[in-house]
Amino acid sequence: MRLKSSPALQLFARNFKEARLKARLSQNDVHERCGVATSYVSAVERGRRSVTIECAARLAGAVEVPLHLLLSP
Repeated sequence: MRLKSSPALQLFARNFKEARLKARLSQNDVHERCGVATSYVSAVERGRRSVTIECAARLAGAVEVPLHLLLSP
């Protein structure tokens, strides 16, 4: 059974992936920059994992984008 993620989670997922690709970073690069597993990065980008505010800030730092931009439509 697939879990349905919230609109806010989908927004973060889409914005984070766009920022990562724009920065020309791989999921492994994000892992190396902020220490989260590549499988976690993948799950976040697919909207399958919720993120804490602390982890969201670390992910934003890894792609060098202010956190508020990852939460904006």
